Amino acid sequence: MSDVHSNDLTDGQRDQVPFFVVSPTKFGVMTFFTMGFYWLYCFYQNWKLYGARTGEKVSPFWRSAFAVFFIYPLLRRVNDHIRDSGRSYPWSILGLTLGYYVMCVVWVVASIVLENQPWEAYFAGLVSHAAWLIVLVPMQKGTNFSAGDKYGLANSRFTLANWLWMLLCISLTTAQLFALIALSSMV
Repeated sequence: MSDVHSNDLTDGQRDQVPFFVVSPTKFGVMTFFTMGFYWLYCFYQNWKLYGARTGEKVSPFWRSAFAVFFIYPLLRRVNDHIRDSGRSYPWSILGLTLGYYVMCVVWVVASIVLENQPWEAYFAGLVSHAAWLIVLVPMQKGTNFSAGDKYGLANSRFTLANWLWMLLCISLTTAQLFALIALSSMV
């Protein structure tokens, strides 16, 4: 993958980057401002790179579409790659996976509880997008470490495509806000 500096990788890793690298800052900003879609993109890229490197048939699209079922298997593979390289990383892949599941449950419960409270639901949605980062950013940091680019420097710059995706999602979020304002004035 062209985003990764070859001098940041060991000899065995130069042949092919094992997992998708992105700086934690870029990852957090992109994930928040794309309503979580950037995280799914990263998840897809991780499975795609893993499958290409190992030859295992992993179907990145379906694993991303049903990401909730494939978080632990991906993190386990990332952790195995770290251990196979003779290194260790201070994280709990089970803890991160369970944290992700807790966030899913909180999001569903909040959606149900706030069903008839549009303003509260809107702001709860914004808060939940930020809260997801508590779990997702450490996952990406471990993934970066496994790829030999601890800080994700190889993919830390925002591209034009990044800005356009964020602009699109910000526009949608703003349209939701204006719809709420319009609906509130009708009541």
